[in-house]
Amino acid sequence: MMRKVLGTLAFAGLAFALACGDTSGPRSGLNIVSGAGLSDTVGSIVQPPLTVVLLDGNLQPMSGQTVYFNTSDLLLVAPIDNPGFVIDRLPVITDINGQAAVWVEFQLAAGTGKVVIEAPSGQSVEAHYTLLPGAPAHVRADPSDTVVYVGGAVTYRPFITDANGNRRSDTPTYQYQSLNSALSISAPGKATGAVIGRGLVAVTALGFTDSLYASVVPKGRVAAEYSASDLGGGYIVVTNLDGSAFDTIPGSFPGGGSPDWSPVDRTLVLNGESYPPFLFSIDTTGHTRRIITDPLVRSEWYPRYSHDGSYIYFTGIDSVTNCWGVWRVQPSGSALEHVVADTSDCGPYVYQGPPSPHYASSPSPDGTRLVYVGAPGIPYLGGTLRVRTFATGADTSLGVLGDVPRWSPAGEWIAYDSSGTLMLIHPDGSGHQTLLYRGQVGMLMPAVAWSSDGQWLLYRGYDRLVLVQVATGLRLPLAFTIGLADPTWQP
Repeated sequence: MMRKVLGTLAFAGLAFALACGDTSGPRSGLNIVSGAGLSDTVGSIVQPPLTVVLLDGNLQPMSGQTVYFNTSDLLLVAPIDNPGFVIDRLPVITDINGQAAVWVEFQLAAGTGKVVIEAPSGQSVEAHYTLLPGAPAHVRADPSDTVVYVGGAVTYRPFITDANGNRRSDTPTYQYQSLNSALSISAPGKATGAVIGRGLVAVTALGFTDSLYASVVPKGRVAAEYSASDLGGGYIVVTNLDGSAFDTIPGSFPGGGSPDWSPVDRTLVLNGESYPPFLFSIDTTGHTRRIITDPLVRSEWYPRYSHDGSYIYFTGIDSVTNCWGVWRVQPSGSALEHVVADTSDCGPYVYQGPPSPHYASSPSPDGTRLVYVGAPGIPYLGGTLRVRTFATGADTSLGVLGDVPRWSPAGEWIAYDSSGTLMLIHPDGSGHQTLLYRGQVGMLMPAVAWSSDGQWLLYRGYDRLVLVQVATGLRLPLAFTIGLADPTWQP
């Protein structure tokens, strides 16, 4: 009898408290008793616990009922007797007073969150929370990595974060220091490109320091394919190497592969995303034109302009021999010519897939020779690089396995990929050397592009384009090019 009286008195006190917090007083169904509308730092367990009461139509407590506490992304709940067991949907049985309670535990991201409590009848109420950043732990700044020309400037936007990266509202005084000669501090929060190189700036505040990077790059303009994945099917972008004048060619989606820039009229040639692919040209306004209309050629890949723009070399298969080989055609689509015939990849249906080996080719700057990927082809290693001399028909192996060779503008080097390693070799087979290893990538995008002066190569790294200085091996990643591949440098 005494327990019953005490329970009644406790409920009467609860009803009075609810009535004081809500002018309408307690109502049937779910009522929040305590622990809602609170704020604390990330990682906290909110005090007091979130408590609700379930009342029937006569405002009497309903015991033995299961209510569910459902959470949003930023917080979780745990049983009162086991705060270590956090979950996003926790069932709790109401006690003799119709109450159910949980611990609300904030996760590590600042923001707003809520707990939705559901009754067996389907009624629900919400408890809202504010998650505040934790104590200062880092200084950061945007951009953390960028690209500028010599004389170009970058303005930093610094901020303080907690240990989990949540931004705080602190406004301390920030100090900047250039750590090498590539960048100079030209004003508070501002750095200017001084010389070509990989710049590094330290920003300091509240006893914390962070490193900021900038690639100071040579001038140039490039085109590349952008794709949401390494499987292709993206659109074509053109951009200056410092990220300025970044533009998407209209109508280029779903784009194509192996773009190459004409040295004559600044149009691009690509192999299309249709299957089997065909060559087409596109200008920067989005006008396209199919280059080859002769039904003799059934599939067209890996186009490359000659140095003077008079021919486009490509890998193709004809409907007579059904064999892959290297072809060339004038940009107008005339003078189609079979340059290198091959019988290692033939058959009535091989045109339905890509060539193997790739046969990807690159003409010499003087137009007298052609380097191409010949047989035998080995997966991930490419095929044997061969040089064809047009005047004599001589065909010489360079004795190396590789893919997508590219002749340098002055003709002294051939750059190519060898299973993720960027290599150099002279056209006579001498001087073979490793330039760099690209690093681990999900799917290798091996194409490279030479600068017009032959001092730089542009290649796809792990997730972005990177410049490498041929003479020194200096690497300059281009932070704004994430997702770009198959670069081509404007002549």
